Amino acid sequence: MAGSTLAAECAARSWGSRQRPVAVVAASLALLSWLRTAHGGSDGGGSLNDDLLLPYPPSYYGPRHHHRYVRDCQAIVHGNVTHETWPSDTSTKLPVTTTKGFVSYFPPEGETQREVYGHFTFVNNPLRTFSVLEPGGLGGCNSSRQATVIETARRGKCLVAQNGGYFDMVTGECLGNIVSNGRLVRNARGMQNAQFGIRKDGTMVFGYLSEEDVLDQVNPFVQLVSGVVWLLRDGEVYVAESKTAECDKTQTTGSFDKFINVISARTAVGHDRLGRLILVHMDGQTDVRGKSDAMWRCPRSVSTVMCIHEPACEPPDCSGHGHCVLGECQCTGDFWRGPDCSVLDCGPSNCSQHGICTESGCLCDAGWIGSNCSEACASGSYGDGCTQKCLCQNGGACDPVHGSCTCPAGYQGAICQQECPIGWYGPNCQQLCDCEHGCPCDQETGSCNITYEDSLQDKLSRAGHCLAFYMLQEESDKKPLLTERTWICFTSVLGLLLLISVVGNLRLVLRSRAAERCEHGDYMYHPLKEMNGEASHTCPSASLEQYQTEDTQDQSQTETEALI
Repeated sequence: MAGSTLAAECAARSWGSRQRPVAVVAASLALLSWLRTAHGGSDGGGSLNDDLLLPYPPSYYGPRHHHRYVRDCQAIVHGNVTHETWPSDTSTKLPVTTTKGFVSYFPPEGETQREVYGHFTFVNNPLRTFSVLEPGGLGGCNSSRQATVIETARRGKCLVAQNGGYFDMVTGECLGNIVSNGRLVRNARGMQNAQFGIRKDGTMVFGYLSEEDVLDQVNPFVQLVSGVVWLLRDGEVYVAESKTAECDKTQTTGSFDKFINVISARTAVGHDRLGRLILVHMDGQTDVRGKSDAMWRCPRSVSTVMCIHEPACEPPDCSGHGHCVLGECQCTGDFWRGPDCSVLDCGPSNCSQHGICTESGCLCDAGWIGSNCSEACASGSYGDGCTQKCLCQNGGACDPVHGSCTCPAGYQGAICQQECPIGWYGPNCQQLCDCEHGCPCDQETGSCNITYEDSLQDKLSRAGHCLAFYMLQEESDKKPLLTERTWICFTSVLGLLLLISVVGNLRLVLRSRAAERCEHGDYMYHPLKEMNGEASHTCPSASLEQYQTEDTQDQSQTETEALI
């Protein structure tokens, strides 16, 4: 059953409390220079492959169980937490790193005793001085690149460097979880090998992580690397528990046991109680010390590198306004300030709120001068740098920014060149006098109690003449060319003349027709002279002459009337 199998696999569970040591607490991971798949064993004793130390058989790496298995198999005292955290040191004291050598003997006594040489490197402020570097620089894992520690360290400007996570020597593939300077380079999908990382807030993390832990974005990892075997947990040896967590249940433990117990070159990482990072580097050749053999002094191409460098500035170029020196931006110029040299600061007055701070100092607004823009333009000048001359007359106040004039009482105009017209007073002549009988007032105060001096009399006289002239001109403009009475008379005369002309013409027409009837008509009227007298068929000469005379008189009368 699954439960009994799990109980058997977790039989190595330890009980009880653990105490933290007073001096050095090293929660370490074994991080080897050359790990994982390699082909062939010894090729006669002269091959570098003789020194390969593999925790897993070729063709695969890491255990096949999940994070839950690791959590359930650990000691109850740890609860559900499968990793250890420790706040990192934040001091900026120098030097950044200190290295000390050591010699250890295994076992301490006896004929089989062997020497192990190595050194510890103590690192201050690891959040800012420690980085996981890809082989050969940025993008090395994606291209399965391999490079020596020296090559990678040179690119990263490392003060101290040692090989980091394990990798496939055949393909060059980086293995495990890798976060380099805040970039997730590789996600191992929850593979349960020992991990070391530093989160954004500076917390150092050692142990086993779920995939959710690795991908956390609330307090993300800025550096993360995978190793094999958690050596110390809370200051006590944790190798047996680590073996249970990292050794796959389907494989034999032979290769893993040898990996743990054999004398060999090792690298590990841990911390002390002060929060300093500790890099551990043990020299030697697998099974023998081998340091005296020049063959083992040749650098090998490896994968990721753990790099100790000077504290990095953020941003590295100090915003383009300074130089990074031991993690602190030394700002250039006299006015760049701030930890990243991104703030222009012209002093506590901040240009007196009348200018802006530039790289060369305060750039004052129009109307202000001085190193702190605290001095207004002197009377009579205005504009940028107070270089323009004011034009205000009659005591007008000049605006120091735009040069516009504020006129005193009694004056108006763009440059205060005009006195207030009679009847108006005050600043810019905006107020109407209120004196009896429409009398003028003082142009400045509006007082009606004024003395009519010669100048005022002259103004009034000139104003009267001007007013009269314009009144007459206005009346003249309004007066029509002919009056109404003239138009009536003129129209009546024309109508009378027209009537007389019509009557005369009618009389002429009637008389002309009468004459035609007398001369040519079939019927004529002849008065009887005598009752027994003889009738005449011709018009009497006397009558004709009389008719002609009358007709001539009528015509003359008509012509006379026409002339009139």
